[in-house]
Amino acid sequence: MHRATATSLVLEEASKRKTFRRNVIVYTMASAMGGLVHLAHLLWTHLLDQADYGRFAILEGVVFGFAAATVTLAPQQYALVYVHLKPREALAGDLGGLAALALLTGSLATLGLSFLPDSVFFLGGANVPKWAVGGVVAAATLATGRMMAQSINETLSRPTRAALWSDFVDGCRPFIAIALFFALGWTWEARWGGLVLAQGGAGLAALWILSRQGWLRRPGSLASLREPLRFSLPMILAMVAYVGYQSADRLYVAIWGGIEAAGRYEAAYRLALLVNTVNMVMLKSFTPLFYSAYGRGDHEGATKLLRRTSLQTGLAVAALVVLLPAIAMYTPLLEESYRTWPDVIVSIPILSIGLGFFGISLLWQAPLLARGKTRTVSAIAIVSALINLGADAALVPRMGEVGAAWGTLLCFAFMLVATIVAARTARS
Repeated sequence: MHRATATSLVLEEASKRKTFRRNVIVYTMASAMGGLVHLAHLLWTHLLDQADYGRFAILEGVVFGFAAATVTLAPQQYALVYVHLKPREALAGDLGGLAALALLTGSLATLGLSFLPDSVFFLGGANVPKWAVGGVVAAATLATGRMMAQSINETLSRPTRAALWSDFVDGCRPFIAIALFFALGWTWEARWGGLVLAQGGAGLAALWILSRQGWLRRPGSLASLREPLRFSLPMILAMVAYVGYQSADRLYVAIWGGIEAAGRYEAAYRLALLVNTVNMVMLKSFTPLFYSAYGRGDHEGATKLLRRTSLQTGLAVAALVVLLPAIAMYTPLLEESYRTWPDVIVSIPILSIGLGFFGISLLWQAPLLARGKTRTVSAIAIVSALINLGADAALVPRMGEVGAAWGTLLCFAFMLVATIVAARTARS
């Protein structure tokens, strides 16, 4: 009996390792495509001046980020946690209700933008057209379906399908933008078109496919949405905080240094975002195995997986911290005016370390979310955002783009330490 049990445990452990390796391979391939997309965005430094590059940074980093964090009602974490905990029919009603509320909220937000004065859209000495802001908000609203499809497939250990709704969608953006650039002669508007058409089109396709597959159904009643909304509302605050401490940098730099400075900072941030390629490979490979182990009561196995994945992430990020500044200086990836600007080169390793801290903190959020402690996650994110805002206010006027990079590092360092402490406290 004991021998049979031991054999079963060995086979189960081998199966988990095989699944993890498969997920790593698939997500590495998909995220490599995502990394190439980041590099493609950097090639736009050769086509756009720094002002136009900064203008699109505001549209994507600030407008799309805040819209995706709010109007979508942050469905990703709810799907990740409850796919293994709720019956399919009940979960489909919850997701259908969240999707309907997101579409309603996004429609009202897009309509409301038309009543705002033009002065609201004037930033850093440059105008961001109202129609461009409205299009980005509409695309973020439709992206609700894409986010749901990605999260469902990640949780069910379907890495190829999950990557289809994330990295493949992002991979389409440069091709759409380049087509618009050559066909219509657009500049920053071509990048805007790539963002809106890729995210909006993928969102519509995902909503249709999820409905056909039975993942989106009409909720039994409005009262049945209390649980998903109770879970999602703190996560919305967390998502807003995430976007806030990433987008606040661009806003501060644009305000104090002008839209051109925001463009230079965006170039440095884009290159450092290659660290997020490592973060996403590890997180997406780790997530289904962790929640599956936790759901069946194997808390010790889930903890070992968390520690091992954190160490692997840290080692990979350390290598990129060394490599990325060299890539910026010694390759023609960035246009010469960017790679010869001292603040761009100095900011890259600082941002890379900060984003590495961010990726590991996302791993350590898993035990908190598995216990339903969304308020703790939200509180840590909000405090981290406030730290970043305070650091930016103090450092950007004195140090410019480098000050914004240090603000990012400080807030993510706090997030990592606070998340690990909260996870250990919750476990004990």
